[in-house]
Amino acid sequence: MALISPISSSNGKTFNQKLFSRIRVAIESDVPHIYKLMQQLFVYHDITHLLKSTESSVTSGLFNPKFPHLSPVTTLLIEVSANPFPSCLNDKTSSKEVDLNMPLIDEESEQFRVVKYDQHDVFIAGYVMFYPCFSSFFENPVFHMENFFIRECYRSKGFGKWLFSTMALEAARMGFSSIDWYASDWNESALGFYKHMGATISDDFRVLSLAGKALEAFEDDSN
Repeated sequence: MALISPISSSNGKTFNQKLFSRIRVAIESDVPHIYKLMQQLFVYHDITHLLKSTESSVTSGLFNPKFPHLSPVTTLLIEVSANPFPSCLNDKTSSKEVDLNMPLIDEESEQFRVVKYDQHDVFIAGYVMFYPCFSSFFENPVFHMENFFIRECYRSKGFGKWLFSTMALEAARMGFSSIDWYASDWNESALGFYKHMGATISDDFRVLSLAGKALEAFEDDSN
């Protein structure tokens, strides 16, 4: 069956029948898109006043770390296109096709267009950011998931489950003991999703933070 080409309009791209998608590891040129996704994540949680990162700090934190001895952060991106992605023998990405029951409209497509490919219509749909760390609760290292976000128009298409599963599979293959993360207690849909993926929720601990002037006070005491 021939694919219907996506329609271009002032409101973005409309995909009519099928989406081709893949998950790949982010590279430094992806930083502008990663930062936009990060901004949308904070808007979704209504905590934009807490976002202190910049494109520059994301670049240095992910790809040019000031403190190289700290654990590296991995970012996985979901890309979507109306056209199949080329396959490479050494390509470590995973890909799949998604049949659409109704047209999908990406009104923000131009903000998330990936321009480094020969194909004209490749867009970023979401991301997950995680890093390995030690936990005294487990014998083996764990992954800490820092950010997890799927853009609104691509939700309920299986992308979140696929992206989360890809991260979990990597943790299992490496022999890690756990994946840990924080979730807002008001976000019932997210909590339901995580429970469906097999996660358990602990009420035994509270998240504490030492930051700003409270942290800077320790530097003053050392002088």
